[in-house]
Amino acid sequence: MMHQVHESSGDYIQDLYDTLHGKRPDIDIFQLSYLYATTDFNSLMHFEEDGYKAGILLQHIRNERKRLRKVKRRKQFFTILDSTLKTGILDRLKQREFLLAEERIYRFATMRDLGAVADHIFEMNEMNNWAYTLLNGNDDNYLSLLDSPEEFTAIAQYFCKTDEKKPFEWLYSYILEIIDCCPKSYLEGGIFGKWMRSIFGVFFFAKAVGNTHWDTISHLAGYFATTYLFDDIIDDPGYQDEEKEHYFTNVLTLLRSESSGKLHYSQDPVMAISERAFTGIRELLDKERLKMVARSYEAIAQATYIGSNWQYTTPLTGTTLYAIAAIKAAYTRIIPAILAGHPIDRIFLSHCMKAGLIYQLTDELRDICEDLEEKHVTPFNYYCHGCVPQDIHPIHVLCIAVSRLSEINSAEIPDAYDLWVLRISHALRLFYLKSGRKEMKEIFRDMEFPVDQLTEELAKLGDCAEEIIDIEAEASKMYSDIAVSMRGGWTKKPVYGH
Repeated sequence: MMHQVHESSGDYIQDLYDTLHGKRPDIDIFQLSYLYATTDFNSLMHFEEDGYKAGILLQHIRNERKRLRKVKRRKQFFTILDSTLKTGILDRLKQREFLLAEERIYRFATMRDLGAVADHIFEMNEMNNWAYTLLNGNDDNYLSLLDSPEEFTAIAQYFCKTDEKKPFEWLYSYILEIIDCCPKSYLEGGIFGKWMRSIFGVFFFAKAVGNTHWDTISHLAGYFATTYLFDDIIDDPGYQDEEKEHYFTNVLTLLRSESSGKLHYSQDPVMAISERAFTGIRELLDKERLKMVARSYEAIAQATYIGSNWQYTTPLTGTTLYAIAAIKAAYTRIIPAILAGHPIDRIFLSHCMKAGLIYQLTDELRDICEDLEEKHVTPFNYYCHGCVPQDIHPIHVLCIAVSRLSEINSAEIPDAYDLWVLRISHALRLFYLKSGRKEMKEIFRDMEFPVDQLTEELAKLGDCAEEIIDIEAEASKMYSDIAVSMRGGWTKKPVYGH
C-alpha cells in the first residue's frame, strides 16, 4: 500500500529516490516504481501531442538507411574488383565498418547508461582492440578467450589498466562454474552473452567513478551476471509452477532478510547457484548499498513475476504493459551502477526509467518471433492477440519515447537521435533474421503494424539488415559459441545476440 506519496509526477522521482536510499521504508519500491512508470507513460502520451517531432526522427531513420545502402553498393563494387585484381580493399572496407560500428555502439552504451552527463570512460584504442578481436571471428581465433586463465586475465588487465591477477583468475573460475551448471538450452539461447555483457556493465560503471577495488568489483560483477538466471528460470516451462513460486519466495526472502542463514537454498542446482549469487552480493556490500540493491532486485523480481503470469486473455491496459517493461529494464541499469559505487541521484533515476522503456521495447521488437512461439506477453504480441484493444501500436510508443529522450539529451549529445536509431536498426536486423528473412513490409503486416510513413521507412531500414553491423550481437554469438563449445559441442540453433 502506498503512503504519503507526492501527487505531482515531478515529485514521484523524489519519492523513488528517497525510497531507494532507505528514507521511506514505509513505501513498497515496486508499487512506487509502477506509479512513477505509469505517470511517466501518461506524460509520454502528452508529449506525443505537444512535443513529438516525428519528422525529425523520420529523417534520421532515412539517413541511416541511405548510409547502409551506400555501404552495400561499395561492397558490391569492391567484391567485383577484388575478384579480378585481388586488391584486398574489401577486407579493409569490412575492417573500417567494424571500427565505425564499435565506436558508435560505445557512444550509444555510454549515452544509454549515463545519459547527458556521459563522459568517455574507455579510450577508443581499447574499443578498437575489441573490434579487431571480432574481425577474426571466422577463423575461430576468438575461442581462445576462455582457453586459459592466463589469457582471460591478460585481457581483463588490459581493459582495467591494472597489474592485479587474483580478481580475474577468480572470475575466470566462476565463469567456468556457471557454464558447467547452466542448462545447455540456456546457453544455446544466448544467456552467456547477456552474462558477459552484465560483467562489462559493472566494470563500466566502476571505471566511470574511478573505483579500482577490482577484487570486490570482479566478485560483484560475476554474482550480478548470475542473477540474470532469474528471468530464464521464471520463464522456463520445464519447471512446475510450485517450483517457481518456491524459488521466487526464496529470492524475495533473501533480499529482505538480514541473515543468509535463514534461507534454505533450492535443491535444483540452477536455482541454487542464482540464489547463492544474491547471497554473494549481500556479503560484499555495505549496509546502505545492500539495501538499495535489494530494493532494486525486489522491483525487478515482482515486475518479472507479474509479467510471466500474463496471458492474452488477461485484461491489460497499455499503461500497465509499458510500466512493467520500463521497470524491468531500468533496474537492470541501476543495479550495476549501485554495485560499482556510482552515485544514484534523481537525474540518473529519471534517465534510467525513460531509457529503460526504449531499451525494453527494442528488446521485445527483436524477439517478437520467439515471444509469439513461447507465448510470452509483450506490448507487441498483446497488440495483435490480447483481449483488450490497444490505442497505440508499440512501434509508435517506441518512436515517441526515442524522440522525447533525444530531445532531452540533444544539447549535450548532438547525435542522440542517430544513436537511438542505431539501437532500433539492431533490433530490426534481429527481427528480420529471426523471422526467416522475409521482406519487412510483410513481417510488419503480419504483426499488424500500422501503415504510415514512419513504419514504411522502418521497414526499408530493416531490409538493410545484411549491411547492419551489430557489435553486441556479434559478441553475444561469440560468447554463446564459446559456452556451448565448452559444454561439449556446437549447436545448430542460431544465436543472433541477446
